[in-house]
Amino acid sequence: MEKRALLVPHDFTKVADNAVTYALNLANKMGANVELLHVVKDSKGITKAKTQFEKLIADIKDKPASVEVNYNVRSGSIFTDIASVAAEIQASLIIMGTHGSKGIQQKMFGSFALKVITSTHVPFLVVQEEYSGLDLSKIVVPIDESQESLQIEQVTSGLAEMLKSEVHILTEKKVDSNLKLKVAVHSGLLSKQFKAAGIPYVTASLKKEKGYAVDIAAYAASQDANLIAFAYHSDSLLPQFDTFAQTVIMNKKGVPVLILNSKEAGNYFF
Repeated sequence: MEKRALLVPHDFTKVADNAVTYALNLANKMGANVELLHVVKDSKGITKAKTQFEKLIADIKDKPASVEVNYNVRSGSIFTDIASVAAEIQASLIIMGTHGSKGIQQKMFGSFALKVITSTHVPFLVVQEEYSGLDLSKIVVPIDESQESLQIEQVTSGLAEMLKSEVHILTEKKVDSNLKLKVAVHSGLLSKQFKAAGIPYVTASLKKEKGYAVDIAAYAASQDANLIAFAYHSDSLLPQFDTFAQTVIMNKKGVPVLILNSKEAGNYFF
């Protein structure tokens, strides 16, 4: 059986190196290999990038013996080539590092990340620069009244089973009776599926404090969660204006975030 692959877009920064460290640890636990990707604007930069990758791989410390690290250099655009390479290698996850910057830089990355996420059907995991935790024992899964939000279940179940994680199913308290019923039904469905798979889980309902996205991040931090996983399904015509997703991605506590593009989601990752 061919091993799974984790794709790590890399721009030769410390932030990207941190994503590689995270990916190596995850690959070791998942029985996967790691594929590094650098996209250059034109073919002139290919040779230099290959040389940098050779050195980077040679300098990796404490690389798990079971994990193979390869690299790929493409000439083109990150908004198309990340998706195409992920499809070619049948990546289970795309893992990207980001600066835990503030203000406009933070908003710009959130917008940038969403543009990449919506270019692919592969789950996308964002690791902030300051994050050093390698444990994945608790996964927070926020859902809502939409059917699309349930699509995160398959990816979460796959990870939780492999990594022996506890899942926290998170909802926001609703005033409207119809919305309240839908949220309760969805929480019940996920609970039933996790229970059937033998995955430990808890449910929690958040009272609105500072907005669902901020409250999700605060809950994750309060529980020492290691990952926030949700399905992205914006009604916005332009994803860069989706502040909910951006806020979760760039949460102040730096908890890694896994996002599934629900409109393009496949069913073969885990």
